[in-house]
Amino acid sequence: MKPAVLALAVQAALAAAPAWAQESKPELTLGEVKVQGTAAGITEGSGAYIADESAGSTGLGLSIRETPQSVTVITRQQLDDQNIHTMDEVLATTAGITFTEMDVGARTTYRARGGEISNYKIDGMAYNGSTGFNSMGMAVNMDLYDRVDIVRGANGLLGGTGDASATIDLTRKRPGKTFGGKVGLQVGSWDQRRLVADVNVPLVEDGSVRSRFVISSEQADSFRERQSTENYGALASFEMDLGSRTTLGAGLQHEKGYIKGATWGANVPIWFADGSKTSLSRKTNPVADWSYREVEATTAFARLEHRFDSGWKTELAAAQMWGATTSHLGVAKVNSTSGGYGGYWNQDGSGAVLNAFHSEGVNSMSTMDWKLSGPFELFGRTHELMLGYSSAWSESTAYGMRCSLNGVALASNCQSRISASAAINDWDSWDGSFAPLLHSRTGAKTITRTYNHGGFLASRFSVADPLAVILGARVSTYRTYADAYTAAGAKTHGAPSGNKNVVTPYAGVVYDIDRNYSAYVSYTDMFKPQSSQDVDGKYLDPITGASYEAGIKGEFLDGLLNASLAVFENEQQNMAEADGANLTPTGAQAYKAKGKGVKTNGFEIELAGALTPNWNIYGAYTYIDVDDPSTTAGRSDPRHLLRLNTTYRLPGEWNKLTVGGGMTAQSEIPTVSSPAGAPLSTSNGVTASAATKVTLPGYALFSAMARYQVDAKTDVALNISNLFDRTYYRRYGFYAGSIYGDPRRITLSLNTRF
Repeated sequence: MKPAVLALAVQAALAAAPAWAQESKPELTLGEVKVQGTAAGITEGSGAYIADESAGSTGLGLSIRETPQSVTVITRQQLDDQNIHTMDEVLATTAGITFTEMDVGARTTYRARGGEISNYKIDGMAYNGSTGFNSMGMAVNMDLYDRVDIVRGANGLLGGTGDASATIDLTRKRPGKTFGGKVGLQVGSWDQRRLVADVNVPLVEDGSVRSRFVISSEQADSFRERQSTENYGALASFEMDLGSRTTLGAGLQHEKGYIKGATWGANVPIWFADGSKTSLSRKTNPVADWSYREVEATTAFARLEHRFDSGWKTELAAAQMWGATTSHLGVAKVNSTSGGYGGYWNQDGSGAVLNAFHSEGVNSMSTMDWKLSGPFELFGRTHELMLGYSSAWSESTAYGMRCSLNGVALASNCQSRISASAAINDWDSWDGSFAPLLHSRTGAKTITRTYNHGGFLASRFSVADPLAVILGARVSTYRTYADAYTAAGAKTHGAPSGNKNVVTPYAGVVYDIDRNYSAYVSYTDMFKPQSSQDVDGKYLDPITGASYEAGIKGEFLDGLLNASLAVFENEQQNMAEADGANLTPTGAQAYKAKGKGVKTNGFEIELAGALTPNWNIYGAYTYIDVDDPSTTAGRSDPRHLLRLNTTYRLPGEWNKLTVGGGMTAQSEIPTVSSPAGAPLSTSNGVTASAATKVTLPGYALFSAMARYQVDAKTDVALNISNLFDRTYYRRYGFYAGSIYGDPRRITLSLNTRF
């Protein structure tokens, strides 16, 4: 899209807004704001769907309008209104973010702008937030956090890797100077019970030493048979003012997620063995009664901030995370076997075979981030400068296991695929009982170590009153290697993979058209190391490329309402794709680099903020097109994606009642079921099959909420998701299987403050 066409399109779209949105109204405010925390950027207590600023893109504390990139902030108010407690629920409300599940309770892929999201942060520092079998993402508990910043597009300036999709940055709740807190109770569908206690305690009278404690606990069954979840979170955070300009903070955080009835791969078959389509109930869950997955993470963190008289400030932050994962999974599904694929179900109840998988691992991660920023004078104008350094050192240990199922010893990777000894007599009446998957550690292990560090520099030059130029660069060194240890302790040092002194440039220009509108363009290189391995166990080369973005942003009602339109294009080389049914030497899925580059382009429209003092709104539409000539595997992303959410506090005598609703809708995704698809023919229990074109149907889901303010401190809230009980899929086509999305869910909450 040419810049002139873009400008006309945005101007036309925003011109259609009501007259009140075309000019500032100083008298329109959100009233008194009582914020629990003391730090800039805290959204709790604001009642708003926008934040004053975000440093997620450039490291500079800029407003959304001043940032030459697409940024969304999910505030504490939005988290509360939509009853959001998990990362899945956060990203399901955000512009341009989609997700698909490979398993129930294990691997979930979050995507943006045609790529998988791999950059996760907490308080600006790197975090292993993905959801692989040995990752920590499932443990994230949103009750411990104040806000989520999502920067779409490449963000190599701060992240160390230029991921073309997005960067997710969570901000923890922080202590405030006055005593207060909240207790929340929630019950809901499928016997859900949730308790949250959040208290702020000043440790000295003036609040210069303060603390905050958050505890969260949830247990729930599921719409699926033999599935339940338990989630726990705890945060203890302390801060001390070492004078009027210096703050020291430290704390400890613990998160745990457990899902009984988790699966290894999609859990509902698409086809019967005769090739006909299945039509199974959403409650179908063909898992063994011992199948589960558990993730646990503990983090210690510290932060020191000093504000100089000159307006400069420096911040030093560090964190140490320890985590553990266990996957003990058994599910009846299609899988590879000698000469083809097996495990297709017959309509008479026969044909199902239990697949089993066990893995154990521990993770640790040490992160550090230092920044120095402030204003400086040059050529009679005031500019801003930011420089810093960050590092992340991670170590992941996967233990060697010996396993047996129903008396049959499994391969060294503890996987039982299609085996006659694991046949299920009648899948239609099966209650999940099966001989246990026995396991023990062999003493062997593989330790993968990754080190990513670098320095960065960015400056915002005020070239003229309406024109600002942001220039920056990061120099990064990335290194990863895996050491294998035998049961006897012999060590094999893996060949290191990585790059030294990789320069990632960043450039952005912002032009203020008038008091409400600004136009911008930005560019950055991409450099994304890959953890995927080929059939020989070698890490794939990093993804490289470039990311471009241009757009127009609007800011109205004294900054209470933001609007934007952005167009983007990403060019990427060396992207990983699954190498059929091939495995790595450790038994994981093998990958290969795509033969040709992938180009992604599209546009986004986003609106967030307050239309009136009582009316919050968030809306976003994303169009994306992926040109991937190297594969015929279909798309991974919907071409059209729409997110809407709003709340309105009624006027007059009804002002104790707030009502709202939302919608998420996406178009169909032409994709494939691979590596196994529809059955072709069967001989001796082995089914010939190949990747089969399928379509993940599009859908629209609606939600509703109502909150009644009983008194100044107590409210009762009702939330309903999937209001019309739409049947939809979170995955369609993976080893001939699919995963249903949640049916209608109803929750009732009681919250009281003190």
